[in-house]
Amino acid sequence: MAIDNFNPEDREKIYAMAENVTGNYQQGSYRREIIISNVLRRVQVKKSESLDQYLQSAIANDQEFAQLLSAFTIHTTEWFREMPHYKKFEALLTDKFKGTKKFRMHSGGCSTGEEVYSFGLMLEAFRNANPGFDYEYKAFDIDPVSVEMAKKALYPMKDLAKIAPNYQNFVKKIDKEDSFLPDPNIKARCTFFTDNLVKLQNMQPCYEVIVCRNVLIYFTPEKVKEIIGKLVMRLVKGGVLVIGHSDSLDPKAFNLKTLGNSMYEKL
Repeated sequence: MAIDNFNPEDREKIYAMAENVTGNYQQGSYRREIIISNVLRRVQVKKSESLDQYLQSAIANDQEFAQLLSAFTIHTTEWFREMPHYKKFEALLTDKFKGTKKFRMHSGGCSTGEEVYSFGLMLEAFRNANPGFDYEYKAFDIDPVSVEMAKKALYPMKDLAKIAPNYQNFVKKIDKEDSFLPDPNIKARCTFFTDNLVKLQNMQPCYEVIVCRNVLIYFTPEKVKEIIGKLVMRLVKGGVLVIGHSDSLDPKAFNLKTLGNSMYEKL
């Protein structure tokens, strides 16, 4: 019979393991309770009699370890979340990147893909209106379960109401499943993979826009500086970094210019 709660020692073990595996600083009772609930759900699904028994089985099985990693992360995402970013992005495409023949975009902490495909809908509409413009979009998340969902790109029909009518032209409805998919042209240009923000490798500048929204709040100030530094390194000169409205950074420390709405241009 699986356990139905964790003792204080087990809870601390979960917090420590989550911080060690993800690099996220486990602070705040709300976040901690979500993680506890997520892990407890996996323990009950696997019918484990103790936390240690479950962790041993998860470490020995790649598929279950992916589920455990997913349990350690917070999945808050939706279509066109924080709309000011999208309005500003739409203006940037016209004013700054219209002449770019191969526009490259990058996202960290992409979760299940709604954010990436929201930008993708805008990019596809822009591509259709501007012959010669093309794009590619690479996105990653530490959670392999979320990444697989993003690759599948199948979303419930109820979410369609969050997408403006002019962008709904670039989705495919699947009535039998009461779901929809982004246009095949968008899917072909969006690539998803697993990676960890705290373990990012150095990379030569190659992206016009990098998005990393509402993820930095989970890291210590020291880790945030390290992450931002590596993301800025990936931007071309004049490229734009987009962070969440709840995130913050010192633009001068990274040779950035504020554009407003938590968006920054690399000088």
